[in-house]
Amino acid sequence: MAKKEDLLAGFEKAYENARAKEAEALHNALVEVIHEQKASLQNTLFVLDLIRHELMDAKYKEVMGVVKLGEKLPVAPIKKEE
Repeated sequence: MAKKEDLLAGFEKAYENARAKEAEALHNALVEVIHEQKASLQNTLFVLDLIRHELMDAKYKEVMGVVKLGEKLPVAPIKKEE
């Protein structure tokens, strides 16, 4: 039984390590973009909240069976109206 528990603990640790690496890479990429854009704090928070809302809405629709999310995240650029 201990082998099963050790194996499960190993899988959990590997998953957490992979998730931490992905989160670190995403964090660093977003920080780089924010610095490049020289965005104000208010606009940065506003845009992050917009992206959060888009992702949460897409996930909700997937859970409810309305759509199936693929590899590409459902976040699209904001189109400028002319």
